[in-house]
Amino acid sequence: MPRSSHLPDQPIMKYVHPADRLRPWFGVAVGLAAFVGMLAFGILGRDFGTLAHLEAINTAGVWLTMSVIEASAGILALLLAAVGLGERIQRGVEGPHFISLIRLTALGGFAAIAPAVLFDALKITTTSVAREGLLIPALIVVQIALLAATIGAFAFMLSSLWATLQVTFVGVPESAPEEEAAEESAVARS
Repeated sequence: MPRSSHLPDQPIMKYVHPADRLRPWFGVAVGLAAFVGMLAFGILGRDFGTLAHLEAINTAGVWLTMSVIEASAGILALLLAAVGLGERIQRGVEGPHFISLIRLTALGGFAAIAPAVLFDALKITTTSVAREGLLIPALIVVQIALLAATIGAFAFMLSSLWATLQVTFVGVPESAPEEEAAEESAVARS
């Protein structure tokens, strides 16, 4: 790979904005809040720790994990399109901050998909072997933790994507120059 004069030869994370370093912690906070909320509602429910509760979580969790996996995959596909901006990066239009945000968003996407897939794998394997007993509440807590991790990672990814979009559209006019000129001439005529 040829060296570019406009890109420094230092680790990219050196250029991560201080606010962007907090984005993973935002995901952790959202995940913990989701875990506490789901666990509290589960314990306060009528059938905590029963096979019926496990089946209810499995049913609801499948919809959540499928949605997050599909949304994450869509966002990762958009990131691939953004990486198509490589020509802009080579010209120096986009800097290290943009590149670090792309990396954070991709990391968040994969972090959201991983616990969702683990939840689905656990759901498939446990429903056939789980019977009443102490195993059921443990499985419920593990599944709630995986769902909370999925939610937290998705929040982290969306936060990073939002920051990437803000950096991408800095300096882009809100309307076309032709529209502005037409509006100015209409105002001047009145």
